[in-house]
This record gives sequence, structure tokens and C-alpha cells, in this order.
Amino acid sequence: MKALDHADYSHSPAVTVSVVLIAAFLSACSNNSSGSSSITPEGTSEGIAYDGYLVNALVCIDRDLDKVCDPAEPSDTTAAGGAFELNDLTDAELLWPLVLETTNDTVDEDDGSNVGAGLKLTAPAGSQAISALSTIIQSRIETALAQGSTGTLATLKQQANLQLAQELGAGNINLTNYDPIATKTSGLADNVTRELAAKLHIVNQILIDQIAFLKPRAESRAPNNPRAAYGAVIKKLNAESVKARVDISLDVFAIEDRITATKDQIVGVLMPADPTIAEINLQADEDEAAEAAIRSRVNDDATGGTGTGGGTGTQ
Repeated sequence: MKALDHADYSHSPAVTVSVVLIAAFLSACSNNSSGSSSITPEGTSEGIAYDGYLVNALVCIDRDLDKVCDPAEPSDTTAAGGAFELNDLTDAELLWPLVLETTNDTVDEDDGSNVGAGLKLTAPAGSQAISALSTIIQSRIETALAQGSTGTLATLKQQANLQLAQELGAGNINLTNYDPIATKTSGLADNVTRELAAKLHIVNQILIDQIAFLKPRAESRAPNNPRAAYGAVIKKLNAESVKARVDISLDVFAIEDRITATKDQIVGVLMPADPTIAEINLQADEDEAAEAAIRSRVNDDATGGTGTGGGTGTQ
């Protein structure tokens, strides 16, 4: 897989995502030019999932935005290197977000530990990397839609990514395609690039720990609406604050030690507060509005319409 948009660092277990996705989207655009979605599904969405690379996790196209991999939704189980591949997707399916759910068999390749069931991550349509960072980006897209943004899904994805990348000091890195694990271990990358990758990897790991801790607590407060409970948890995450603590903890070390650092060396990171019932209720309203907005854009884009969102369907 292409680890970075701005460099050619490869991770051997993963697949060559960019070329396949570009071809799929060009095909989708061609099919959409006739004013109707593909009769024969032919799209592909593939990439990696990581805390460390997550193996034996379920990845799916979230066609109803319920943050759950339902049996009827296209899905795959991640392989070595966290690789997933969803084939034979329709034009419309290429426009829905991705969801990852860990299972009892999910393993974190960083240390070979069993992750266990219950962790959930999301990513915008077309993402080549599923992580806590992609989850925050997808949450921000949905918030913008719920608040009445008329931007296309592709534009909102770009804006949310740029905002988070700037908060993390990551420049113009596309965090929905980014593989920090491959980058920090690459023999082709310079030390500055590897150090940033190492720090972003740790930030992602800490955010995932926070999701894993807060999610069941929020769900216990809203047992009838786990989608809103989950969304409210993601709103509590502060990636910029976590990155600041990572910098403070690691910048006292030599650069070689910063590149090989682990999350256990980070001090002073505070666990976010549990979402309140009021926040979960507000999230439920946002979820409904965001679902309606995404569904409208998917219908418009996959059938060649202009509608509110317009666009070609390219994500």
C-alpha cells in the first residue's frame, strides 16, 4: 500500500490501493455520466486498519450510517498488515463511509495482543486507512452536513482532513490514506518524516484507547441508541491535545529514540469526560440529519444528479 501521498513508502502485506481506487472512481464517473448507477457492480475499496495493524477485524460499507456492519452490507475481514478489500461495489456503495468492528479474534500486530470485540472505528468513503484519525474526520463531515453544509462529500472530506492535519502539525498529509507504521519504519524516509509518523502513530493509539474506554460507558447511558452514544464519544476526543502531550513527552529524547518510542512513554494525557445524556441526545439529532444529508448526496452522485451536494462521486 502507498503509505503516504507525498512519498512512495510501501508496506508489503497491504495492497496497492491508490491505483485500484482511482480506477474504480474513474469507472464510476464514466458510468454516472449516463445518468444512472452501474448495473454491474465493479468498484473496489481497499486499504489498511491500524492501532497496530488490526488483523481479523470486520470492515464494511455502512450503507445505513448506523455504525454497524450489518449482514447485508459488503464486508471483509482484515488480513496480515490490517489489509482489507471490498470488491464488486456499486457506484452508490463507493460513496458510503466505512466501519471497522473488532471481533473476539482481532489481534493487534504491534504486540500480538488480542484486542477483543467492541472497538469501533469509521472512515470517510474512499479512505485507504481506517484509524482513530479517520474516525474523527468522518465525525466532522457528519457534523458539517447536520449543520446544513452544502458542500460535496469530497469537499467536506478534504476540509475535515486539512483541519485535523493542521491541528496535529501534519502539514498536508491525507490522514485517510496515511500509514504511519510503514512510514516510521521505512528505510526511504528521512528522520523528520519518520519522527512525525511515530508521533502520529502514538496519538492514534492513545485516541483508540480513549474510544475503547469511553464507548461502553456511553452506551450504558443510552442503551437504546448506541449510534448516538458512539458519536458523542468521538466528539469528546481532542487529538490536538494528545499530540501536544506526545510532543512534550518525547522531545526531550534524541530523534532516534523518538522514532522508536511507545505510547507508554507519554505522560500527562487526560481521559476525556464521559458524554452526558444531553450530549448523547444532541448527537442523536445530528445523526439523523447527517444520515439524511449523506443519503441525498449518495443518491444524487451515484445517479449523476446535481442535488444539494452535486459532484461526481469521487471521494
